[in-house]
Amino acid sequence: MVLREGDLAVVWIDPRRVYLVKLTPGKKLDTDKGSLSFDDVIGKEYGDAIEISKGRAFIMYPYLDYIYDGLHRPSQVLYPKDIGYMIFKSGLRPGSVVVEAGTGSGFLTISLAHFLGESGKVITYDIRDDMQERAKRNVELVGLSDRVVFKKGDVRERIEEENIDSVFLDMPDPWLVAENAYRILKPAGTIVVFVPTVDQVEKTFLSLKKCRFIDIEAVELLLREYQVKENATRPRSIGVTHTGYVITGRKSIKGSSEISE
Repeated sequence: MVLREGDLAVVWIDPRRVYLVKLTPGKKLDTDKGSLSFDDVIGKEYGDAIEISKGRAFIMYPYLDYIYDGLHRPSQVLYPKDIGYMIFKSGLRPGSVVVEAGTGSGFLTISLAHFLGESGKVITYDIRDDMQERAKRNVELVGLSDRVVFKKGDVRERIEEENIDSVFLDMPDPWLVAENAYRILKPAGTIVVFVPTVDQVEKTFLSLKKCRFIDIEAVELLLREYQVKENATRPRSIGVTHTGYVITGRKSIKGSSEISE
């Protein structure tokens, strides 16, 4: 694919230098390894490499993992290892409609919009204007604005939508949303929650059970990366281990109180 003006690309120099850029004529990317003119990138293809003053810059397709590395994010975002599991457990498919809270920097929003396809929709709530403005710019940068609806609102008080396929919550007190989430979900719809502490796990799990969700699970996902060298392959000394906990549940019309332990 020949790169054209306005295309999105990832400039990969090394694992610590990954940049998400929109190719604008006359603009350039300045790094401590050298500068890269976008005029030199336009007309190239994904996978090409361009010499810079202290090495080479590889022009890569903006897959989600590269978007994660290159996205501007003033707040901490969920890790890909957690997002992948959350989407898998949600049962989402192209065309599904999802409610998310809170929006944050928008990486979960982008991931959901990517997997839901052109016919899907993410309705994302946040109580902070500044975070949603940043998320809007991030979503627009990756070309997914037509799949996302931004709303300022407190889902603990009210969620406007109905007949939703799944609810995703990344917020300090998701247990206060359990009843509202149950109300707006389709039968057998899913709730997916991310929290960082065990106290939040307990409160969320018990609130979901009280609100008639079934098949409730709480898990922690650990990731260990390996440093690969000839005759010296071993786990990296520093890596991502604990990031948080994922709680999932499904809406049943009968509810958990009618099911034996």
